[in-house]
Amino acid sequence: MENQNQDNNPVQIPTLPEASGISSPPQHDPSPAAVQPSITGSRASDDRFDPLFLRQHLKERSEAELKDLYPDAKRRKKVKEFYTRQNGLVDDFLNSHEEEARDAQDQAKHGWKVRLAVNASSLVNFCLFIIQLYAAISTGSLALFATAADAFMDLVSSTVMLITSRVAATPSQLKYPVGRTRVETIGIIMFCSLMSTVAVQLLVESARKLADRAGAAHVDRTTKNVLPYIFVGLAISAKLCLFIYCFSLRRYPAARIFSIDHRNDIIVNSFGLLMSILSTRLVWFLDPLGAILIALLILFSWASTAFEHVFFLVGKSAPQEFLNKLTYLALTHDEQIRKVDTVRAYHSGQRYYVEVDIILDEETPLKVSHDVAESLQRKFEGLADVERSFVHVDYEDTHLPHKEHKPVCDGKSKGRSVKQLMGDLFGRKSGERGVFATSMA
Repeated sequence: MENQNQDNNPVQIPTLPEASGISSPPQHDPSPAAVQPSITGSRASDDRFDPLFLRQHLKERSEAELKDLYPDAKRRKKVKEFYTRQNGLVDDFLNSHEEEARDAQDQAKHGWKVRLAVNASSLVNFCLFIIQLYAAISTGSLALFATAADAFMDLVSSTVMLITSRVAATPSQLKYPVGRTRVETIGIIMFCSLMSTVAVQLLVESARKLADRAGAAHVDRTTKNVLPYIFVGLAISAKLCLFIYCFSLRRYPAARIFSIDHRNDIIVNSFGLLMSILSTRLVWFLDPLGAILIALLILFSWASTAFEHVFFLVGKSAPQEFLNKLTYLALTHDEQIRKVDTVRAYHSGQRYYVEVDIILDEETPLKVSHDVAESLQRKFEGLADVERSFVHVDYEDTHLPHKEHKPVCDGKSKGRSVKQLMGDLFGRKSGERGVFATSMA
């Protein structure tokens, strides 16, 4: 199997689950006799499709049992981590065949809870922005202005995501034959750029106030009214309640995103409120200093998010666990599949494009091979993380997979360091003229 860029090494239909990504435990792990599989009722009853008998490799041991088997704490921790990962991998494999139908049923049953979380979160975000803006204006606190800017950008981000998701969901088969889902990724990058600009402006304003040392008037102005601080405290409490509710629904992507947003807002707003109060009781410069710290946090968090989504557009590869899952689905899809030659998955926006090469018998009729490939392709596209899949059928595996397509690089030229590139631009080598020097001559 070629999970990313490996050469020709096809996976045959296995008799052991190791071929599907189920690895053997480390050398220091227990022997099979030491840890016997203990299958829970939910796993045993829910998984009806297990051709490779992966279910028997599920291990369930309590902390007390592991402590008896492995007195050494470090070794016990490694054993527990190994079987936790392996149990998760087996569960992911066994549940992957009905993922699309199961997600639809779950959405129909619990969708209203997710919608409640989204609507309540949007309402509280709006109220939080109004409260933060009122508190910042009435107190003149830069730290509260920073938190108000963060709350405002939360509202903007929700609006941007709503618009881009609707644009992406609008079909246009002639102009955009594979859809417009990458608009969401572009919208996130644009929003991250805007948020970073706001953070830089907050940094400049806070630094200016520190340089001017305009603290005395600030203290006199903020100590007279405690009502804004009470309102901010109530808003933070509402955020905490919503965080608990959304965290209970974290298996749903929308609720998970809002739970992370609420958690971050609780931390940022609590810190901003604390610095604003302390600046009125202790020293004046705690307020602009708190605003600088909040702005730096906003800047780095959104800049990292932007870089992450840029790599999504470039085509970053899927993690190994997802490639293992695709391999398992291909291996167990149909008895006509003799081997799995190549498995690739890479980002095209938020979700993946999947390319899989399977090996059928050369005597297989065209109708049969077409139906096998099409059904496997549709199964892949039923996964929540897959945008589009392509299944290629072959009858032999002696060729090199990368020979089937135009090479992405010539394989001869080596990567160049930044120092070498700068030398080409500015002509730092003796007797040579760089690009800039030549153009200016």
